[in-house]
Amino acid sequence: MGLRVTYISSALWTLMASPFAFADLACDKSYGLRVDVSGRTGVVICDSSSESFADSINDFKRSNINYTKTSAVSAFGRFNDVDLALSYAARSTKLVYAFPQLGDAGSFTGATRKESQQMFEDYIKTSGIMGQIVNYQARNSPTSPITGAGGLVPMTIASDFNANFSDSPTAIAGPSGAGNSDNLIGAQLNFASFNMDNTSDRVKTTSIPFSYTLRNDIDPRRQLIFRVPVTYVEVGVARTIQAGLGVAYRIPLSDHWTLSPGAGYSFVESRDRASLASLYSASLSSAYVMPLGGFDLAIGNMLGYYATGKFSAGNYYAYNPDLKYFATRNGVMLSQPVDLGKKLGIQYSLIDTRYLGGEKPYLDNFQELGITLGTNPSALDARSFVRAGLTYIQGPGTRGLTANIGYWF
Repeated sequence: MGLRVTYISSALWTLMASPFAFADLACDKSYGLRVDVSGRTGVVICDSSSESFADSINDFKRSNINYTKTSAVSAFGRFNDVDLALSYAARSTKLVYAFPQLGDAGSFTGATRKESQQMFEDYIKTSGIMGQIVNYQARNSPTSPITGAGGLVPMTIASDFNANFSDSPTAIAGPSGAGNSDNLIGAQLNFASFNMDNTSDRVKTTSIPFSYTLRNDIDPRRQLIFRVPVTYVEVGVARTIQAGLGVAYRIPLSDHWTLSPGAGYSFVESRDRASLASLYSASLSSAYVMPLGGFDLAIGNMLGYYATGKFSAGNYYAYNPDLKYFATRNGVMLSQPVDLGKKLGIQYSLIDTRYLGGEKPYLDNFQELGITLGTNPSALDARSFVRAGLTYIQGPGTRGLTANIGYWF
């Protein structure tokens, strides 16, 4: 039998109000726990995976060998970058908990402490608190699976923009009625590595964006593009999977200007990071090319809307972090023809991404400086082409480097 007590004790309220309550938790990762027993300080369990945290909650002896089933306990933790306090009075089975940053606190009383702790785990899985936790993480953590470095939202923003600007040289098609109308299949391989301040975890991503471009027989500048991005992310030892489907339609407004509305659906799933969410997106991007003698200067602009939803995977619990963002991505790209025994094109790009208005994520802006070398840069004559490049990325407390190669045929 169990009963959730809804009042908050005065001692717990003091803990919630104190900005120094978790100062002694020496852990710079997303999951941590320290169990103090009758004044004896435990060791800090610190990890980038939620599995270690769950094991420590179920077995306080992992942190403090002095723990017994009747001990007075004060435990301080971090779950998905949200602070957590747990406590038992001596010889009591009532587990008192608090998420200070969320203003959520209460208690569970089972016949045994194990039962109380199971009730607490069930509460996290089945109540709306998990959505609040992931929402807070998105706003305050550089390693959020949704909005952090390599996260679902910034990866989707980049994919939406690049499809009409830097990823494919078919974005600008030149004079009406000219060019090759063959459809294109595209496959890329992207690797990225990010370092963040205030955490020892490094984020690594491996992305394989597939695309299929249908070019209009009468006017090849009109193109319907389907994109299937698949991304594998590592945060320390924790693993995350992203996948989705995007569609865009390129509309030539002139010989040098292309407009592309787009929409997409994607999801992120990670048991290691206790994260599961879908993402709906809509965007409008523009690409304009100015010929400058032997060079071309391209200007790209995009406005996008991104909103999370629930996503279910087997018997894994589902929730909605309730995140909604407007984002803009703007860039310039200078293309230069080079002859290295074969006609090639080299491109230099500078791109800026920012979130607009309302609540913003921790990584609320980032800039990219890139260089790309490729074959067959002409959008009109392209039957197949290869591109490879490097990009340096920086944002608030975040630095990263990406390497990519792509083939279209």
